Amino acid sequence: MRLDRLVDYDQQTCAETLQAADLSDLWNYFLKGQADLFFSHEAELLADEPAWTTAQMVLELGSGNGAYLSRLSETFKDKKYLGVEKQSSFVEQSNAQFGCSGLVFVEGDAEEENELYTNQFDAVLFRLTLQHLKNPRLALQLAHQYLKQDGYVIIIDSYDPAKRCSHEIPSVEDASRQHNEHNKATLNGNRRITIEILEDLQNGNHSLNNLYEVARTSLDVQGNRLEEGIRFKSEQDRKRYFNHALLLLGILHNGYDVSVDFSKAYEELQVYLEDQDSWICPGMHFLVLKKI
Repeated sequence: MRLDRLVDYDQQTCAETLQAADLSDLWNYFLKGQADLFFSHEAELLADEPAWTTAQMVLELGSGNGAYLSRLSETFKDKKYLGVEKQSSFVEQSNAQFGCSGLVFVEGDAEEENELYTNQFDAVLFRLTLQHLKNPRLALQLAHQYLKQDGYVIIIDSYDPAKRCSHEIPSVEDASRQHNEHNKATLNGNRRITIEILEDLQNGNHSLNNLYEVARTSLDVQGNRLEEGIRFKSEQDRKRYFNHALLLLGILHNGYDVSVDFSKAYEELQVYLEDQDSWICPGMHFLVLKKI
């Protein structure tokens, strides 16, 4: 059973496999699939962003299994990359699979200072990382230390209300709601953190105002779109989204005790395989902060 090819299997096989899957395997396939699904769209955003195109030294805080940063290094070959990840198993795997000259992964914590990084980087990337941190503002304060003069923080993160799609999938929406409610109750994650950071900077009443100014934002403080954003509509994207959504449900069920009916979700997601006109604009926020 291939966790990256759920689209090839029947409803019962998918449900049984997701329920029984090891959480580390689910995360590994999810992160790789996420890179495959999002990368080309996000690369277009980055290629149009001066803060990225002029950067030579890039630090990613929260590099996961390295799949995304590896794709960046293959596409934007003029830069050198360092990926910092808290989980040692991911660091070992990343170096084994992707490590090379100009791309290195090390163990570290976005919320703990590393003096070796001070004034070393042109850009610090947080991609789907801030939402998982207990103290994301501390991570931004540390990133400020790591940046060279006139460096930039580039943030790509979730903001669920900005999502638009041709067909809602109730099973996915309900699982996400349960997970967000749990995070809010336990203070263990925040999927609207980028909007809160934007509010801090625009209202001028937070210590971050002494560190950064907003260089670009795809959403306003109300969460309204200022840019068109990513849109999944090709057959390949719709198949990848099908797989991506089921893996997400597997992670939420096996890792966070979220109640999920996998068979129902499988049925609901079929619309993205059957309807050629279906599409998804994920709830994402592209935010660039300039060091001051």
